[in-house]
Amino acid sequence: MNYRNIVVGAAILCSVATGFAGPRDVMVFYPGAPGSPEEATEVMNNFGAYLAKAAGLPDGALKVVYENDLDTGLAAIAKDKPGFAIVGLPVYLGHSAKLKMKLLAQSLPAGRKVDGYYIFGRADGPANLQAAKGLKLASNQLYDKTFVSRVVLGGQNVEEFFKLKEVHSGLRAIKAVAGEQKKADLALLDQHQYDAKGELEEAKGLKLVHRSPELPTAPAVFFEGVAADADIAAIKKALLGMGANAAVKELLQTMTLKGFIAPDTAAYESAQKLYDK
Repeated sequence: MNYRNIVVGAAILCSVATGFAGPRDVMVFYPGAPGSPEEATEVMNNFGAYLAKAAGLPDGALKVVYENDLDTGLAAIAKDKPGFAIVGLPVYLGHSAKLKMKLLAQSLPAGRKVDGYYIFGRADGPANLQAAKGLKLASNQLYDKTFVSRVVLGGQNVEEFFKLKEVHSGLRAIKAVAGEQKKADLALLDQHQYDAKGELEEAKGLKLVHRSPELPTAPAVFFEGVAADADIAAIKKALLGMGANAAVKELLQTMTLKGFIAPDTAAYESAQKLYDK
């Protein structure tokens, strides 16, 4: 697996179509994900073509649009009203109630149905979370500090517990800790970044300081009152059948996905309770 594939996998699914065509459209909304839509154009257009065909829709009946900035994505949902989305877990937990997101499917990155968040430090650094209080934490996962505080840290206010250094990628967070200048003491990584860590020379010698509880992976959702019932059923069937479709095996491998499964509703409910504390 190369780093380009990890970038594509973290973005999960997207195309560079501009704007939405209607309530069949899909927003892939993954704040903090690396790369840009342009880097994944061919792969993501292939996904969009698969989705339309498998759902029994005409060519061009839906668009898939990617966004990795929280405020921009929320504004686009409010303005353009897509019917569907694939969202990072913090987006789902923080905005599902207001935006009327309903679970449709659950992604299987690398074949697993659980994710986690991980804090790493230097070998001579703190041994656990409590010993890390007051140190500088680098991450690109700080766009939802409520999620980090309540879910990742188990109730510690991240802004009070750490000095924060917001960066643009997991790689930069690791370099901030492992680099000679030691610009940070700790790096917070999501599951994609954690999976990629082993391939990075800069990450060698870092040790695990804290990890979150096991969490469900990024869900696919529909927006209640926007997507039509027939389209919900068709797109759900297309997503759930993707892993068994030999014709898209290479596409899935490039996206570091094994497919989608029915959502583990109890796991999302448990994560929501942590977020709402």
